[in-house]
Parts: sequence; C-alpha cells; structure tokens
Amino acid sequence: MLACALAPVATGAQEATYPLPSYDVNLIDRSLMFSYSEPIDIASDYTQYAAFLAPSVFALAAPTEDWLGIGAMYAGSAMISFATGTLLKAVIERERPYMYFDDPPASAIADGDYIDSFPSRHSIMAFTGAAFTATLFKERYPDSPYRVPAVVAAYALAGVTAGLRVGSGSHFLTDVAGGAAIGTFFGFIVPFASSRLGWLD
Repeated sequence: MLACALAPVATGAQEATYPLPSYDVNLIDRSLMFSYSEPIDIASDYTQYAAFLAPSVFALAAPTEDWLGIGAMYAGSAMISFATGTLLKAVIERERPYMYFDDPPASAIADGDYIDSFPSRHSIMAFTGAAFTATLFKERYPDSPYRVPAVVAAYALAGVTAGLRVGSGSHFLTDVAGGAAIGTFFGFIVPFASSRLGWLD
C-alpha cells in the first residue's frame, strides 16, 4: 500500500527534465499538486522554526534544575529525527511536485534538491517539537497552566508548516504525512521512554 502511495518514489532521476507527466503521480498526491512558490516556501521555514522551538516553553513551565535534562532529551529527539529524514532522502529519490509544472526553481535543479521530496524534513522537525512538547507536559508537568496553550500552538504551527510545504510545491501530501509520522514518533518516544525508565527523576 505504501509502495503504491509513493510511486514513483525510488525510480531514480538521471537528469532534470520538466515538466514531468502528472499521470505518474498517485491519485492522493495528484489532488494536491502545486507549482513552486518562493514566498510560501520561505514562510514554511519560519513556521518550522517556531514549531521546532516549542519546547522552549519549558524554560517557564519547568524548574531550573530540570532544564539540562530536558535539553538533553530534546537534543536526542531532534538529532534522531533529522538523521532519519536525511537518511531517507539519501536512499529514496522522488521528484518534487514543482517538477510537474513549468519553471521549477533552477537552484534546486542545480544542487539536486529536486529529487529529495520524500520525506518532508520541515514536517519532521516541526512535529518533533510538537510531539516532544505534548509528551513531556503529559509525563512531567500535567498540571502546568502552560500545557494546553503550548501544545495547541505547537501542533498548529506544525500543521501549518506541513500545509505550506504542500502549497509551496515543494512536497506531496504523502511526503508531509510521512514526515509528520516520523517527527511525532521520535518526539514522543524519547520523553516517554525517559519517563518510564525513571530518567526524568
């Protein structure tokens, strides 16, 4: 099912020819394909950074003696998430949606970024921040007055980031869905495991 949804993901790209035929794209992704938009692309950078920095709320919600442990946990989550996204991009070649339209960004073609569509690393990092924030609040500071607004804001920013990545023509829907799943998993598992193993104490 996944192989079908991502086809053609790993077919390879020997040279940058465009526009590519849209019939090669699965029906799910074909329904939300856009040409490249630099303003939307730039906006997604800012929302990604904001979502990724969501755990900074623990500077207010957590006592100072917890800061080092929280920082170490988040660094672990972020590094694993980033490494996973980088590895997948290295082994999976998938042309970005803007390659199915006229006038894709020349710089992306020149540096080979046009075949790095899956997964969306912006979505990975944004959802890592959101999931880490939500999980740590639940495990460590469930009664904090910052919990609800921080978690809602983090997931809203992550969702907007994913939407902007699709709207900018940089990613397909399945790219951002895969990125959201990866980021959510690693954003969740590190603080959850730390709590269950007693490392938070």
